[in-house]
Amino acid sequence: MKRFLAAVIIGAVTIHAFGAAVVKLVREPGKVAFSLEKGYGVQRDGKHELTFTSADGKELKKVTNLTGTIAAEDKKYFSRLNAIQIPVAKGKVRVTGRIFYCSFEQKFCSVQKIDEQL
Repeated sequence: MKRFLAAVIIGAVTIHAFGAAVVKLVREPGKVAFSLEKGYGVQRDGKHELTFTSADGKELKKVTNLTGTIAAEDKKYFSRLNAIQIPVAKGKVRVTGRIFYCSFEQKFCSVQKIDEQL
């Protein structure tokens, strides 16, 4: 019974974290900064894709390569991401795409789908 309960708890934690928003996007003047939850790393060679569009639907920028600080836990990941410069746009900027990340502690990887306005 204890093993079953432990498996349920671990499964619930993993399911909760799978696809979670571990990378937060913050709009700053002329750029978008990233905040990464502690204990996670963004894959350096992941097939990331972020598309930034203005309120009128015009594509401002498309990013497929992310840069940042290499994680001490594993050289295949970034522990911190560099901000992305975007053209100055009036109003909201929509960001769509995906970022691939992994949990160092829980030993799983997932993809965060992004579709938000900043």
